[in-house]
Amino acid sequence: MVKYGLYDKPPIMVTTLTALQWIIVTVSSSVAVPLMIGDVYGLQEEEIGRLMQQSLFFIGLASLLQAWIGHRYPIMDGPAGLWWGIFIILAQIGTSIGISPREIGQSFQAGLFMAGLLFLALGLFGWVGKLQKWFTPLVSGTYMTLLAISLCSNILTGMLGIGFAHSTEVHLEIALVSVAIVGFVVWLIRVPFLSSFAVLFGMIGGWLFYAVMGWTEPIRPAEQLISWPSFFFWGEPRWDWGVVLTSTLTGFVLLTNLVTSLDVMGKATNTKTTEKQYNRGGIFTGVSHMLSGAAGVVGMIPLSLAAAVIQTSRVASRLPFLLAMAGMMLIGLVPAISHFLAAIPTPVAYAAMFITYTKLLGFGLQGFASQPLDERTITIVGSSLLAGIGIMFVPAAAWQNIPPLFSFLFGNGLLMGVMVCLILEHVVFPKKGDKAPEKDGRAA
Repeated sequence: MVKYGLYDKPPIMVTTLTALQWIIVTVSSSVAVPLMIGDVYGLQEEEIGRLMQQSLFFIGLASLLQAWIGHRYPIMDGPAGLWWGIFIILAQIGTSIGISPREIGQSFQAGLFMAGLLFLALGLFGWVGKLQKWFTPLVSGTYMTLLAISLCSNILTGMLGIGFAHSTEVHLEIALVSVAIVGFVVWLIRVPFLSSFAVLFGMIGGWLFYAVMGWTEPIRPAEQLISWPSFFFWGEPRWDWGVVLTSTLTGFVLLTNLVTSLDVMGKATNTKTTEKQYNRGGIFTGVSHMLSGAAGVVGMIPLSLAAAVIQTSRVASRLPFLLAMAGMMLIGLVPAISHFLAAIPTPVAYAAMFITYTKLLGFGLQGFASQPLDERTITIVGSSLLAGIGIMFVPAAAWQNIPPLFSFLFGNGLLMGVMVCLILEHVVFPKKGDKAPEKDGRAA
């Protein structure tokens, strides 16, 4: 049960702290992607910093547009896991066949723009809302469950200190501090007047402890006061059929994410998501993809994590979110601020958000629990989860000898699990007398 609804105006202190929490959660969930892309694509430190600033600015802009005139939910847009996964995979494949990573980046700019046109068309023609009926509680539950499972490895390795300061081993002291931060956040959630800001205080407390222990890296000084975003980070867009087709297909796949994120957010805010909201969300997801292509950053989608944040904080008001996203755009213009926030130790961010990530799994389990546990449900859910989780354990090297397009399709456990669920739910075991989704409820 939320304390403040979508259109409520919380007190100034609550608004300020909630906006700050949204900024930190958004930054912490997005800041790692430019670093990984920069590493794989061989970018210099200055180039990585510029890519990070561009990412933060356009994340703020896309999220602001969605919450203001798009689906109108407080959901931050962020780098899609599928997109940056393809960025990395195709860079590696391209290198093996003589295509430079920068040329792959140029091709992705064109591919992201085409994917944006796909979302824009689906939204303008009103097809996103009509496609919503395909994403039943079992499909959404499968997506959220597999998403949580696919993230758990990164979450735990981050909490254990693997990758922190270029480490390849578990650091016992960092692992113990991570457990302490999780416990601190759990305790804060149990305190009524602090529960709304548990993640924020957990990150601040953990960061301060790291600073006292001398585990933090020096904050890199900024050379400019203001740095405006630029277009075509990788250079002039380049047309590559393989990359463009993969990008277009990814757009169709990410419809699942868009619909599921809005559906879950409706539940988290105790509102009914309307068909009009689905279509507007599709239109502005298209806009955000075209902005991503123009800027050269990883494609952005509404992150389901936002619903988990609201369930934890119990503040669903749009006002703090809109202020936070305006702040994100400011961070993207001021290098000193982005450098400061980017200095949050990654183990602290993972540990503080651990309970929030568990909410994702909770949404999935709630979707399953809403359906009768009969033979049909068990077959659909069991087959989908086993297929998706099983593929996650197949080594990436095992897919190298098949075409990149098919290796992307069949090597992605999240994608395959959802596809199996869709086929079983609507083709193999269709329900008789299904009704179209209800259109009642307040339109945003």
